[in-house]
Amino acid sequence: LQNNRPDIVCIVGDLINTSLEDNPWAISFLIGCIDVAPTFLALGNHDYLISSDDIKKMKKLGISVLNDSYVRFNDEIIIGGLTSYFYHKCEKYDPKVPMKLYPELKWLDDFERQKGYKILMDHHPDNYDRYTSHRKIDLILSGHVHGGQIRLLGKGVYGRSQGFFPKYDGGVYDDKMIVGRGLSNTMPIPRLWNPTELVFVELKNKENTI
Repeated sequence: LQNNRPDIVCIVGDLINTSLEDNPWAISFLIGCIDVAPTFLALGNHDYLISSDDIKKMKKLGISVLNDSYVRFNDEIIIGGLTSYFYHKCEKYDPKVPMKLYPELKWLDDFERQKGYKILMDHHPDNYDRYTSHRKIDLILSGHVHGGQIRLLGKGVYGRSQGFFPKYDGGVYDDKMIVGRGLSNTMPIPRLWNPTELVFVELKNKENTI
C-alpha cells in the first residue's frame, strides 16, 4: 500500500466481527492506513457490533467513519459512506418489528447535489440496480461478495445477497462501480481459485476512463 503512495484509502466495510477492543490487529491496521494516506471507512454487515465508542476511537485515530454521511476531501472530491442495511437492522433490532433490510437513502439526496467528483463507499453491490445506479454519483466502491467465494471459469459461484452466480462478483461495472474481492474470508467455505486483492484506482480526466 505504501509503495503505491495513494492519495486516500477507502475501507468499504467488514473490518471486524466484534468490537474494536477485541481486535487489536484492527487498530494496528487502521493506524497503518492512516500513516499512508487519509483513510475513510464505511460500515459493512460484519461490522454490526461496532459501537458508538468504537467509532469515537476510530475517529480519534484519524479515521473518517462515514456512517450514512459524507465529507468533502478537497475542493473537487466528496466522499460518502452508505452504511450496511444489516448494521441498521441489528442496531435497531426488535423481535416484534419486521427486520429492516434496506439502506438509509435520504442523505444521498444531499450528497448528489454536491458539486465535485462524488465517491460513494457502499459495501453491498446488490444496492446498485435498485438504489444507486441512477444517481448522480461518479464512482461507487463496493465489496461484500468475496469474488463469489469460489470461482469457476472466471465467474463467482455464490454471493451473499445475490445468490448463486452473482451479477456483481468483482471488477468494474458501467465505468461507475468497482467491486473488490476483499482481503480476507469471513465464511466457513474456503476461497478457491479466488485470490484476495487490494484494489488501486487511478482517477483520470474526462477524456480517459478509470
